[in-house]
Amino acid sequence: MNNFQPIKKVKASDEVSKQLRHAIFEGRYFAGDKLPSERELIETFMVSRTVVREAIKALEARGLVEIKQGATGGAFVKELTFERLSNDCKDLFFLGNMSFDEICQARLSIEPIVAGLAAKHCTPKQAKLLIEANDNESSTLEYPETVMLRSRVHYLLADMCNNRFLTAIDKSLIQLVGSIASQFQPDTDKIHPPGMHNAIIDAVITGDEAGAETAMREHLLEFLLLLEGIENDYRQTKSNP
Repeated sequence: MNNFQPIKKVKASDEVSKQLRHAIFEGRYFAGDKLPSERELIETFMVSRTVVREAIKALEARGLVEIKQGATGGAFVKELTFERLSNDCKDLFFLGNMSFDEICQARLSIEPIVAGLAAKHCTPKQAKLLIEANDNESSTLEYPETVMLRSRVHYLLADMCNNRFLTAIDKSLIQLVGSIASQFQPDTDKIHPPGMHNAIIDAVITGDEAGAETAMREHLLEFLLLLEGIENDYRQTKSNP
């Protein structure tokens, strides 16, 4: 608790919630750990009981803590799940504790494998869906629709790989990048120019597993370079309002 700071801003509950999220994300509290009591938080943050309760409710709404009643009750840190993964990592990104580079390194480890498996299992119906998704990715450049259109091929490949664990991880990473992009809305053609999926789709629908893996890896490396530029612009804007 020594790293927490007294709250002096108007939206005190938001600041309390933010500092508690930091503590959880930094590993000061693990799954199953109980957060300090209301009285301890009131004394530490120098705020009212109402502010503390609002902050804890915000954590509960995010799925970070579970409220238990009774003499031994309180706010307990919940286990991280795939359902929570994207939202939690998005918080880390906007708090400055995670970068696009780290996210895409994870995708580089997973998505080439997913693409290869998709090529192995691709059916004519799935091939048609991939082609349609690729053809329609520029139907609109308006957010949030444009993010889904440019991500559609990746979601389809995740479903095609026939490995539910990889599908869950892959989709959480795809959703994470999309949700961050939707937050600060860069030019769609700048962050993800049209046609970047062509080589991947060609390899998948012809059953070329090695080719699909290579095409996906090359695509993600190119995408990462574009994302780094977008992120740098965003960080500079935030540091120089």
